[in-house]
Amino acid sequence: MDWKDTLNLPKTEFPMKGNLPNKEPKIIEKWENIKIYQKLREERKDAEKYILHDGPPYANGHIHIGHALNKILKDILVKYESMQGKDAPFVPGWDCHGLPIEQQVEKKLKKKKIKKEDLSKSEFRKLCREYASEFVEIQKEEFKRLGIIGNWEKPYLTMRPSYQAQEIRELGKIFKEKIAYRGKKPVYWCIYDKTAEAEAEVEYAEKKDPSVYVKFKLVENPFNIDKDVYPVIWTTTPWTLPANLGVMVNPEFDYVFLDAGEKGVLILAKELLEDFKERTETDGNILKEVKGRELEFLEYYHPFIDRISKIYLSEFVELGTGTGLVHMAPGHGQEDYIIGQRYGVEAFAPVDDSGRFTEEVPEWLTGLRVFDANEVIIEKLEETGSLLFKEYIKHSYPHCWRCKNPVIFRATPQWFISMDALLKNGNTLRGEAIKEIERVKWIPEWGENRIKSMVENRPDWCISRQRSWGVPIAVFYCKSCRKIIDDEEVFEHVSNLVENNEFGADIWFEKEPEELLPEGYKCPQCGSTEFKKEEDILDVWFDSGVSHAAVLKTGFWEELRWPADMYLEGSDQHRGWFQSSL
Repeated sequence: MDWKDTLNLPKTEFPMKGNLPNKEPKIIEKWENIKIYQKLREERKDAEKYILHDGPPYANGHIHIGHALNKILKDILVKYESMQGKDAPFVPGWDCHGLPIEQQVEKKLKKKKIKKEDLSKSEFRKLCREYASEFVEIQKEEFKRLGIIGNWEKPYLTMRPSYQAQEIRELGKIFKEKIAYRGKKPVYWCIYDKTAEAEAEVEYAEKKDPSVYVKFKLVENPFNIDKDVYPVIWTTTPWTLPANLGVMVNPEFDYVFLDAGEKGVLILAKELLEDFKERTETDGNILKEVKGRELEFLEYYHPFIDRISKIYLSEFVELGTGTGLVHMAPGHGQEDYIIGQRYGVEAFAPVDDSGRFTEEVPEWLTGLRVFDANEVIIEKLEETGSLLFKEYIKHSYPHCWRCKNPVIFRATPQWFISMDALLKNGNTLRGEAIKEIERVKWIPEWGENRIKSMVENRPDWCISRQRSWGVPIAVFYCKSCRKIIDDEEVFEHVSNLVENNEFGADIWFEKEPEELLPEGYKCPQCGSTEFKKEEDILDVWFDSGVSHAAVLKTGFWEELRWPADMYLEGSDQHRGWFQSSL
């Protein structure tokens, strides 16, 4: 007798083995054949809606485990809400513009020995569009293979003409609120990709840098001191010293004048004196003690450039490390820029797009890449007797999240969205954003504090990029009076041209300004009919950030509505898509 015949086992036609590699494609094929997504929409036609808005993955390469985690979690939620009787549609989307796609296209051109510069912008954009389209299809099939159901026949793409048109309309609203402006101020700049970067495009990694203490000689000795007096600064970026236009002190801190013998009389924060003496093996007597405010406007000589600058007051100076005096380069630092603006000091940045010094610096520095210039500058400081101490430290430093190389702060003319300009309702964009954050339910709860602190502290949003593959910043400049043409009717006119063009925003790069403006348009300020168009494109975070309007609001997808019930992404999006969407 077979023992199994003595057992009361359930009888089933299910096979003993799952055989999933063969079974799953057949199940997915069956779902497609019976149009399961469309059937669900019909069955739930009048049910309560539940909208999960898809944060678009990037159309560049095959999907990885992060994509799988993201889409499977969304699929679980959508199916759950649908099983609860709700109408829970899912329209997947793709982020199609941006630098990584440009770089891949450039690599392909290089293999064919074709230079990007030899192609027109339209030709290059065509290659980028084809590359993005290819990977949209590849990723679409890979997502389907995970068993995820959705409107795969009609996904949203940030490069679709209707999407681009809505993006330009949303930009028009920003200009209507008067919170967009063009200014020369320091932004994160990748010297390898040669473009500005947003906060969300920067990640921090360890970097080894020189750490130097440098003394600047005062033009006149204050307080009847009869020896040469030197404010002492500390920096880990010696390459920014050619752009030094000031020294910052905190008005409330106590500063001492230390008679250090042959080194001269050194000005330092009292609280950091002992650390400085130990680190630099310096000793001496304190001649005088003053508050920071008493040092304001004292003049000093630059250590290796024929330039006289001044000491300024700054609330940003802290006592964590250094000397309590901070070297100020308004073209290479956010706080430096703010203080520079307060005192009328220019944002001087003698560095080109590839991070090389321009002819505005001494000849021995011209053409050097900034990071290579550190050692050369240190040698010059030693030569002039300005270097008090040097060592090398490892510290957390901003890097480009794409090419993984260190970035710099560099002042260049860019377009910004002001976080603190007043909206028409009397609140600032920052204040309005924080108010909205508090209305959202965050899961887990700590997400609220995370994004709130980021929004509270973030600088103005740099929305311009110096690239080709993206949506243009659709503004014009009057050639006669230089007025920025940002009229609502102009944005709407350009949006309609983009929407009705087979290749969307390509029309901006193909047509002359007079062909893009409404017929007979004249400058409202001077009456001129001659205009120049902006060449910069929008930051890709702006692209994806307007998806709520371009996808949920337009009616292009009948199953959707605005606003969404849920955004479900990784916590990295607190500084990325969540912020740009907000």
